[in-house]
Amino acid sequence: MSSSSASKVVVTQAARTRRSAKGQLKNVPSMTEFMHRRTVVNQYRQFLKCIQRIPDSDYQNSSREEVRQRYRQLASETDSLTIKMSLQEGKRRLAQVQSMVGYTPESTDEDSWINTKDKEDPRGRVGLSWPWEK
Repeated sequence: MSSSSASKVVVTQAARTRRSAKGQLKNVPSMTEFMHRRTVVNQYRQFLKCIQRIPDSDYQNSSREEVRQRYRQLASETDSLTIKMSLQEGKRRLAQVQSMVGYTPESTDEDSWINTKDKEDPRGRVGLSWPWEK
């Protein structure tokens, strides 16, 4: 068998493997679809966190239902342009809601050196020399 025919055999066997794997994994989303879903879920959760800060319980409940209804309405959308436009609209509305309720995202780690407030060293570095040189 020559090297070109051997490579054709390997490619053909790999192609068969991919085809059979795709046949078994019919409901697996593509990477783009997965990332869109992740973005939508994060946006939805951010809406719900902001709505929790509304002091009036009636307005809070109606806002929560409005958000749920809108996301359910667009859940079966498959057109990529509509999905992108909806995400942008959601981002704009989320910013509006966040500014209305005074929501600021919480820092994940208050003790992090990145959060250091030091006038002498704004970058939060620990020291200027090596610790073993003292």
